[in-house]
Order: sequence, then C-alpha cells, then structure tokens
Amino acid sequence: MGEYHSLIRRLVWIAAMTAVMEAAKWALNAFANVELISLLTIIYTVWFGWRTALAAVLLFAGIECLWWGISVWTITYFYVWPLLVLLSAALAKGMDKWKAAILSCLFGFAFGALCALVTLVLHGPAAAVAWWAAGIPYDLIHGTANLIIAFVLYDPLMNALRHIPKE
Repeated sequence: MGEYHSLIRRLVWIAAMTAVMEAAKWALNAFANVELISLLTIIYTVWFGWRTALAAVLLFAGIECLWWGISVWTITYFYVWPLLVLLSAALAKGMDKWKAAILSCLFGFAFGALCALVTLVLHGPAAAVAWWAAGIPYDLIHGTANLIIAFVLYDPLMNALRHIPKE
C-alpha cells in the first residue's frame, strides 16, 4: 500500500507543479521573455528530484502545444526545459540563490541559441543563425529577468517547499 500511495503522491505533485508553471506562464505572458518557469524548474529539481521535475516540464511542454499548437518554439520546449532539469540536477547539491540565479541567467541568455537548433535542422545553418541573432535582444531580457527573479524568489520558494515532505 505504501508504494501505491507514494506513486499517487508523486502524480499529484507533478500535476500541481505543472499547474503552477502554467499559471506562472499565463500571469507573465504580457512581458516578453520574463518568466518563472526557469526558476520553478530549478526549484522543483532540487526539491523533488530530477525524475519528478522532468515529468512536470514534459507535461508543461505538452500543455503548451495544446494551447498554442505545434510550432518551432513549442517543439523546443521538449528539449530545452529537460536540459534545464539535467543541469539543475547536476548542480543541485549546495544549490543556493546565487547558483540558482546564475544558472537561470545563463539559461535565459542561451535560450534563443538552444531554440535555434530546431531551425537548424529544419532550414539549415543560415536560417538558424538569423533566427537566433534576431532574438538576441530578447535573450538579454530573458537572462537578466531570470537573474533578478531567481535571486529574489529562490529562498522564499524553497522555504515554502520545506513544509512539504520530500519523498
């Protein structure tokens, strides 16, 4: 019975984490490249582990495809957010607001280049470079906003999670 309850608890947490990511995405939709998904992904990975966080970000990516349709940028979510989970898992030990802020910042700066990989495969190197270069101003906003958001919110969000038992 314990294993069954553990599975149910994990599925509920995955659903709740995904719902929070969707709500956060919608709440900040009006601000180009200002998002909480990067920080939430880092926090979820540190607190719940990479498997649970990976399930949540893949579910999040699937819901984004349902909302927005399948396009170049929604396809990228299926590898960009899992990459952040893996990076967060590799750095999870000793994670603090400084590490989270730097990881989140660098991830935001690299986001456009990571997303350009789909364009590279579909349309070739020239199109990928053009697509990435056109988005550099947005990547600068993305990385800077991620830095500030993670620095300010990492500790309060981790403190809130401390009321939740780890598996």
